[in-house]
Amino acid sequence: MKKTNVLLVSSFLLSNALLAQFSAIKMPMAPGVRKATATVNLNGLSTSQAKVSVVYGTDSMAVVNAFNMQRRDPSKYFESPATLSNATNGTAMATVIFPHKDKAAGRRERVFNPGTKLFYAWARTNTPAGASSELTLNSPVRSFTMPRPLTIAYLGDSYASGEGAKGQAWLNEACHRSANSGGELAIRKFKRERTDIEMDYINTTCSGARLLDFFAVAQPVEPGKTPVKQGIQVDIVASWLSRNNYDGLDIILADGGGNDVGFASVVSAGLLSFLKEVREDAQLMGDVRRELNRLPETYSLFKNYLESKMEVGRVIWFNYPNPMTGNPLGGGRYDANICKQDNIRAANPLDCWGPLENQMSNQDWQFVHDNIFLVLNQRVAEAAAAHGWDFVNIANRALRNGICNCEGYFNTLGQSILSQGDHNGTMHPNATGFREIYRDPIYNQLNSSVDRFHTDYIADARARAIEAAKQRARAAAAFKAKMSQLTQIVSEQSKLSSRINGLRLLKPQPALTPKTLKQ
Repeated sequence: MKKTNVLLVSSFLLSNALLAQFSAIKMPMAPGVRKATATVNLNGLSTSQAKVSVVYGTDSMAVVNAFNMQRRDPSKYFESPATLSNATNGTAMATVIFPHKDKAAGRRERVFNPGTKLFYAWARTNTPAGASSELTLNSPVRSFTMPRPLTIAYLGDSYASGEGAKGQAWLNEACHRSANSGGELAIRKFKRERTDIEMDYINTTCSGARLLDFFAVAQPVEPGKTPVKQGIQVDIVASWLSRNNYDGLDIILADGGGNDVGFASVVSAGLLSFLKEVREDAQLMGDVRRELNRLPETYSLFKNYLESKMEVGRVIWFNYPNPMTGNPLGGGRYDANICKQDNIRAANPLDCWGPLENQMSNQDWQFVHDNIFLVLNQRVAEAAAAHGWDFVNIANRALRNGICNCEGYFNTLGQSILSQGDHNGTMHPNATGFREIYRDPIYNQLNSSVDRFHTDYIADARARAIEAAKQRARAAAAFKAKMSQLTQIVSEQSKLSSRINGLRLLKPQPALTPKTLKQ
């Protein structure tokens, strides 16, 4: 609003007809929301002739007096401009996005902390025909409390943490947590694109994590060893919520399950020249099949523990990308078939497909794909459907760009050593892979899940607290009833991990260093 030469009409003097200039007013209420909307009566004006805004502040009388030329004090109130759209039948939709920590305040705006009670009035300003000064009409002064930020927790294993895409440095060295991970990229895009949302998030992803490390045990550096990489992921999230006085977790973004069945370790075993081929080790595959069949129970235990610890909005779960396609066809083309042995490539020092990758036979590749990868992703999809989670299917987004494609989305052993100094990034996406496979599908689902969370949000704080308490009690009882199953799962998974660990490089190959490996 202009400070001079403006005709202002105080809200308490407006007739009923003038009060009807604003209707269907919606102010921020749900977590993270910073958007306010109202239907504005244009009274024959075009959207270019009318200026609409929200006047607000912590002093109710300062907002009332903002519409009185003699009493107004611009230092005590603030104003955010609205955009007008959907002009029909003489009305328009007015939208205001309040500034927040991720959206800079304009000249007459101010960022207010969550929990602040604000008084506001909508204002419509125009210059009447034949007049030399502006006329401002305003709604009655009302109040709302600025909601807390939207809360997001990012949980997961190495395919969530960004293993294989270190970049300049790890966000967390022990967990090989990377700023290039798919979830980090999606969350940053969400923050950038959705300026109508103020959000806060925590990333607990950790390379090597099992579902058990989400809810049952602190994740050890190595199976059976005392040192830990980090604590239980759900507990870390609960502590973060408590420290920030957040009353609930609105969105969970996660993957998980692969390490519970030994998927990453089994595949690495083949690539790192284990003495026995995976498909011929009946005992090992028997253990893996047992854990694959037990995954539904483990997902259920996770859900019970999670909901016993906190109020949860929406859960987004994504599966695993297929890293096993992309044989070169020549001319820069690659096929969609499972990777194959290629002795000519393996003998070429300039080819990323080295002798170690080539040790896996065609039957090995097909066996791992059909008996572990496909079944694992099936279990993930079944869990999402059973528990009402929002499912993101990225399984085929790396088609033709797997590990046997040197320009593709995954690291060979040599590429892993060259890029991050160890073998842990083998068969994990590189930075391009995380961007192309994960970012946009997760971002799109994040958008949808947040909107659905806001639609379903219970405005009544008391009713919401009662329902949350009931849910926590039910979940805690369900989790307690399954403690014997959990004890068995922990014990047998520990044995599986130790068995896989014991197979590692019983017959070491000649030393490999970045100098001797070709990218």
